Amino acid sequence: MRTSLKTLALSLLIAAPTAHAQGLLALQNNLDRQQAEDPMAYSFYFGGGYDNLDYANSNLGDIDTPFAQAGVSATFSDIDRQTPWNLGIDAGSMYYFDSPAGVDEYSYMAKAAFNISHEASERLRFSNNFYLTYEIEPNFGLGASTARRAGQYLYGYNNFSVAYAWSERFSTTTSYTVDGIRYDDRAVGQFEDRFSHVLSQQFSYAVSKTMKAVAEYRFRTTRYQHATGADFTSHYLLAGVDKAWSERSRGSFRAGAEMYESDRSSKTAPYFEAAYSHSASEKTMVQVFTSVGFDGSELRNFGSRYSYRGGASATHDVSERLRVNGSLNYVYSEFDNTAADRDIKEHQINASAGLGYRLWNNVNLDANYTYTLLSSDDEFREYDRNRIYLGLNATF
Repeated sequence: MRTSLKTLALSLLIAAPTAHAQGLLALQNNLDRQQAEDPMAYSFYFGGGYDNLDYANSNLGDIDTPFAQAGVSATFSDIDRQTPWNLGIDAGSMYYFDSPAGVDEYSYMAKAAFNISHEASERLRFSNNFYLTYEIEPNFGLGASTARRAGQYLYGYNNFSVAYAWSERFSTTTSYTVDGIRYDDRAVGQFEDRFSHVLSQQFSYAVSKTMKAVAEYRFRTTRYQHATGADFTSHYLLAGVDKAWSERSRGSFRAGAEMYESDRSSKTAPYFEAAYSHSASEKTMVQVFTSVGFDGSELRNFGSRYSYRGGASATHDVSERLRVNGSLNYVYSEFDNTAADRDIKEHQINASAGLGYRLWNNVNLDANYTYTLLSSDDEFREYDRNRIYLGLNATF
C-alpha cells in the first residue's frame, strides 16, 4: 500500500545519510539513474485490518481491535539529465474500533519526501534530500522513533551536500545534515524530543572506474529539548569503499571509531555502516543496510546506548498483475547504567510480508502482515505485535 511514496522514501534513505546512522551510506546520489515512471501520479487508498499488541506487563493496556484507514498520495518527478528531482506526499488517517484506555481512536499520518540534484558543471554537483513525517507507528527503518507505540510524533530530516571533482580520480564531498523529532505526548517528549546537526567532510580517490576509496570525518551534536544531561557530541574517523559492481548493483561501507561524549558518559567505540542495492532484474529489487554506533533514541536516564542495526527489503514482480514484497529489521541495543539503576539489553525484530494484485488497470488489491517483537531486560518495555491489513489502492 502506498508503494510509490515508500519507494521514494527508501531511495532517500539509501542515497543519502540516514538518521540513525548519522550520515552514512555515502552512495552517490542516484536520482538521475532511477527508472522514470509517470511524471505525475495520484493514489487513493482505503482498507482495514486487525491489530493485536500484547505487553509483557499486563498493566500497560494491550491493543486488540479491528481498524480502518484511508488516505491519498501523490508523486511527481522529472528525471532531467542536469537537475533530476522527485517529490512524494502522503496523507491519511486510521480509526480503532475498540481502542483501549489511553489510546486515541483516531490517528493521523502525513509524509513528504523531496530529492533534488543539480550538476552545475562536469566537476561540481549539489544535492539535497528532504524527508518529513507526522505519524504514530514505530519506524524501524528511520531508527529515530521509539521502539514502542508512543503516540503521534513529528520527524524531519534534511541533507545538503556539495561534491567537487578536483581531478579525474580525486574528489571531495562536504555535507550538512539536520534532523529532529518531537512527540505530542509530553511524558514521552520529555525524554525523546531532540535536534541534531551533522557536518561531514569526505575525501574520495577513484581506484578504478567502479570503485572509490574514501576517508571521512564527521562531527555530530545532539541537543535534547527537556532531558537533563543527555546532550551529546560525537566525532567520527572513518574509512571505506564505494563500489559499483554493475549498473544494477552497488554498495558502500564505512568503518572506524566514534568518540562519544556527554555529561553522563565519555567513550570511544567502533563504528560501522554499510548499504547495498541490487536490481536482480527489472522485476526484482533488493536493498540492505547495517550500522553499529551510539544511538540517541530512548536514551532516557541512561548514560549511553550502543546499537547494532540491520535491515533488508525486497520487491518482486511475479507477473504483470502480482507483486510481492518483504522487509526485515533487527536492532540489538546495550543501555549503559551510568545514570540509571542497571544495564539493559534489548532485541527488536520487525518483519513484514505483503502483496499487491492488480484487479484493473489502475486498481490494486493490497495485503500486508507485520510482526514486531521487543525483548528487553525491562519488562515494562517488552511486547509482541501482529498486524494484518487488506485494502484497495486506485492510481490516476
